[in-house]
Amino acid sequence: MSRRIGIIDLGSNSIRLILMYIGSNGSYRLLDEIKETARIGENMGPERVIKQPALERAVQTIKLLQKFCRANKADSVYGVATAAIRSAVNGGEVLETIMKETGVSFRILSEEEEARYAYLGVVNSLDFHDALVMDIGGGSTELILCRERKMVQWTSLPFGAVTLSENFLPTSLAEPEQIEQLENFLTRQFAAVPWLETARGLEVIGVGGTMRNLGRMDRKRTRFSLNILHNYRIHAERVKDIYELLQNTSVDERKAIPGLSKERADIILGGVAAAVKLLDYTGAPGIRVSGSGLREGVFYEYLFRDWPEPIITDVTEHSVQNFMDLYRVRREHAEHVAKLSLSLFDQLRPLHGYGLWERKILRIAALLHDVGNVVSYYNHHKHSMYVLLNAKIDGLSHRERVLVALIAASHGRIDLKFKLQQHADVLFPQDGMLVRRLGTLLRMGENLDRSSSGVVEDVVCTIKENEVQIDCLASENADLEIRELYKKVTNFNKVFGKKFKFPKE
Repeated sequence: MSRRIGIIDLGSNSIRLILMYIGSNGSYRLLDEIKETARIGENMGPERVIKQPALERAVQTIKLLQKFCRANKADSVYGVATAAIRSAVNGGEVLETIMKETGVSFRILSEEEEARYAYLGVVNSLDFHDALVMDIGGGSTELILCRERKMVQWTSLPFGAVTLSENFLPTSLAEPEQIEQLENFLTRQFAAVPWLETARGLEVIGVGGTMRNLGRMDRKRTRFSLNILHNYRIHAERVKDIYELLQNTSVDERKAIPGLSKERADIILGGVAAAVKLLDYTGAPGIRVSGSGLREGVFYEYLFRDWPEPIITDVTEHSVQNFMDLYRVRREHAEHVAKLSLSLFDQLRPLHGYGLWERKILRIAALLHDVGNVVSYYNHHKHSMYVLLNAKIDGLSHRERVLVALIAASHGRIDLKFKLQQHADVLFPQDGMLVRRLGTLLRMGENLDRSSSGVVEDVVCTIKENEVQIDCLASENADLEIRELYKKVTNFNKVFGKKFKFPKE
C-alpha cells in the first residue's frame, strides 16, 4: 500500500515541509515542499526566550502546513524542532502551545541528532568518500567530518545565519568594522574545534538555505545550463566573489540579486561569511551544494527503519533502481538492452578504448532509455532526455547526468550538435564522440531486442581489418531485430571506423 509522509522542520529562520510519496513497490519521491519564513528565533536575546509574535507566526504557519497535509491525504506528519526551540528556556511551553493549536507534535532534536539527520540526508543522496559537511541553520551550524562515507566527527556551533546577522550586522549596509568583528568571531569558533585540523583540504558539502541560495546565485552568475541545484559545485574563489558582492550591497539591493531569495536578503551575508571563513580555515577547494539535508535525513530514517543502518551503500545504483520503479520502466526489456549494449561495449573495446566509468554511463542510459514512455510513446526518446535532465537522480555528477540523458535519447533521432553546444559548460570537448559511440551501442542493443522478447540472447563480435562481424546467439528467428538494426544504425562506420555486418545465413 502506498503512503504519503509529511515532515515539518521547525527551524530558527524558516519552517519547511516536505511531502514524500512511498509507492507499494517501495519506490519513493518528493511530492511537494513548502517553506515559510516564520523567524521563531528572532530577537530571543540573552534571556533565550521565544517571543509571543514569533510564536504566533509559527502557529499560523504550522496550521497552514497541517491543512496542506490533510488536503493532500498525508498518512502521517512528523515534526522536528532544532536550535531555537532547543536553546529557548520556554521551548517546551512553545511546543505545547503548537500541539494544542495545530495538532502537530514536534520532537526537539539534540545537537547530535540534528547533525546526524543532516549527514543522513547527504550520505543517501550524494556520491562521495571523504568530505566536511556544513549545515548552516538560523541559530546553529553543524559541522560533520565524513571519512569513507561514515560520520566520524561532529560539532554544533552556537551561531547561524539569523544570529550572526542580529549580533554583528545590525545595519542594512555592512560596515568594515562589523565585517572584521564577524570574521574574527568565526575564526575563533572554528579554531576551537580540535578535529577540524584533520579536515584540511576536503571539499565542503553545503546544507541549508544559505548554501542553496549561494548555489542559486552562482548558477545565475555563470549562466549554468542545467536547472539543478543538488550536487552543484562552487569554486572557493566564486564563493568569495559573492561574499564581496553581498558586503557592498544593502538589504534592499540584495533583493534584486538574481538567485537570492528576497526573504533571505537580510541574513544571507552572515551565513555566507560563515561559509567563507570555513573555506579559509580548512583550505577547502569549494562547496558542493546538497539539496538534501535534515528533513530528508528524517525521511530516510523512516523509510529504512528496518535496515541495520539507514544508509544507502551505492547511491547511484539505488537511485537508478528507484527511478525505474517510479516510472514503471519495463524491467525485462531495459535490463536486456543493457546486457546487449554492454556486451557490444566489452567486445569492441579495442575500437573505443573506454573503461569502467564509460561502461557505467552506458549501463545507466540503457536501463533508463525508455523512461520517456511515461509521457508518450511518440518521441519517447526526447521525453526520456527531458526527464533525465530534470528529474532527481542521485549520485550522478551534472556531467554524468547530461551524458546519460543524451545517450539514452540516442536510440531515436535528436539534434545532438545543438544539445552538445547547449551544455558545453558541463561537458568536456571529447564528450561529443563519447555520446555518439555509446549512443550507437545503445541503439544497437535496443534494436537487437526490438520485439522485447529476448530473442537475441547475446552477440559475438569479431573485429576484422575493415569490418566487425556480429553473430547473434538467438533462441529463434531474429530477422526483425537484424532488419531493424540495419535500418536504424547508420553511423557505426563513422564513429568506430569500420562497417558492421551479420554473417549470411
